Amino acid sequence: MRLQEIIGILKENFTLALGAVIVVGICFFLGYVIVYRKLMGGKKRLSKKQLLLTSLFIGYFMMVIGVTFLNRNSHYPGGVNLAFFSSYQEAWNSFSVREWQFLYLNILMFVPFGILLPLWHARFRKARWTIGLAAVFTLSIETFQLLTGFGVFELDDLFNNLLGAIIGYGIIMGILTIKDKGIKHTLFYFSPILIVVLLSGGMFAYYYTKEFGNLVIVPNYKTNMANATITNDVQLDDERKNVPIYQAPSYTKASGEEFAVDFFKRQHHDTGDMEVTVYPDEGIYQIQGYSIWFQFLDGGYRFTDFSSLDAKPKDTDEKTLNASVTAFGIDIPVETDFQKVETGIYEWTADKIVNGNQLIDGYLNVQYYNDDTVKYMDNQMITYDKVKDVQIKSEQEAYDEILAGKFKYYPENNRLETLHINQVEVTYYLDSKGFYQPVYAFQSIIDGRDMTMYIPGMD
Repeated sequence: MRLQEIIGILKENFTLALGAVIVVGICFFLGYVIVYRKLMGGKKRLSKKQLLLTSLFIGYFMMVIGVTFLNRNSHYPGGVNLAFFSSYQEAWNSFSVREWQFLYLNILMFVPFGILLPLWHARFRKARWTIGLAAVFTLSIETFQLLTGFGVFELDDLFNNLLGAIIGYGIIMGILTIKDKGIKHTLFYFSPILIVVLLSGGMFAYYYTKEFGNLVIVPNYKTNMANATITNDVQLDDERKNVPIYQAPSYTKASGEEFAVDFFKRQHHDTGDMEVTVYPDEGIYQIQGYSIWFQFLDGGYRFTDFSSLDAKPKDTDEKTLNASVTAFGIDIPVETDFQKVETGIYEWTADKIVNGNQLIDGYLNVQYYNDDTVKYMDNQMITYDKVKDVQIKSEQEAYDEILAGKFKYYPENNRLETLHINQVEVTYYLDSKGFYQPVYAFQSIIDGRDMTMYIPGMD
């Protein structure tokens, strides 16, 4: 999620919050000034500080409601995820900016809760009141999301929201008590945010200093194999072996834009007014009538010529198609498999083609039209460079991980009933740093469905 999107969500919900404060303010005025003061003769006055804090809390409350409900569609089937820290495991495995954003924004969302309550009333300067009310609030949100289909009840969300409230409470109480209780007591209040900062810093430092990236195929939690019936047609090797590890031609935001400019110029298009939208993992480059969605991690991309909306697909031959994609700067290896998918749609597939110290893997899908041009390409045929040979675990060790439930499969109630393995081979999977890591692919039938289970090859 880009910063502009986050700001946009805040702006949208700020309008909602402001409207709620105005409506509540009008109701309060009618009730307090007209009914309480004039009709009932009440004498009690409210301070400006309390009015301000009440308004801020109402506005904050409405913004939370807006973010957790009003910005979502009711499309979830309902579900419960009680696997503690599974969202952290998912963020670690993918090491995606988006996943980390969700985690930290969930924490940050409840920081104002912990700050406002102790300021609003002295009772909430006792931790049990603020944290207790925060627990009730976040539990209500998760339960309502589950019942209405606006989300999934997740234990990690409860934890993150409570952590945010504790951090907010610690910050404001540290500030309020620094004069009376001294630095040591203040450090105790600030310890939650200090711990989060230190743990986060250590985790990110470890990630960026380790040699290879993380694999999204690693499960967030184990599958329950207690009552599973497991059969196996494969004779498993119990010896470790050395295989190459490769690296994709990863790009930066700047080099990604250079690729797009060069790509359009090959087609004699003017890039002076090219519109660029950049996300952490990909860039979108548009000129009038054309677009490229470009992946920074491995250089894969999708090209669209929007004149296809007014054209019809047309069949052609491989030689003509080859000449067309060559004009885009694409060289098709002779070892690839070529097939027609349907009228006007064709695909080349490279199945781990080794060319010296390079590995070519993936596919190129193209769509050909009746004006004899290619108007759509999905180019995921990547050329990887060899880094070095690495030792991988044996087939038996990988199989043992399956028996222990250490594979990515999330059945209902986290229970697997039947598993049959037909075949196993070493293949490759792109990690979060752009390395093409060796992994074991177990072709299987799980609970009656054909599936491929991936087990990391390296320890």
